[in-house]
Amino acid sequence: MKISIAEAAKLPQKVAVIVHSIDMVGYQATVVTDDGERRLVDTAGKPLTSKNLIGMREHLTSLQLSSIVMRHTSAYDEMVAQPERLDDNTLEIPVSVDSSLGLTGT
Repeated sequence: MKISIAEAAKLPQKVAVIVHSIDMVGYQATVVTDDGERRLVDTAGKPLTSKNLIGMREHLTSLQLSSIVMRHTSAYDEMVAQPERLDDNTLEIPVSVDSSLGLTGT
């Protein structure tokens, strides 16, 4: 499912945001609601993207945020022919919701 920034800004509760770090694309975001994760989209309905984390933070300024995390899943293991793992190699880093503090972890 998807949700626009304008729709997400109108949600009555604070939302958690997951900023996905995607190789060769930059960053995209999802909002965690009671319905699960919903991809943030622009006014044209296309996934909201940014080339850097600061730009993505600027897109999120209209939202009431409870938390932000940056998530990255690496394809490196596949590229170097490592054996398949049962668990994933997702890295998740908390990011401060206070934009005046910069982009440091919380």
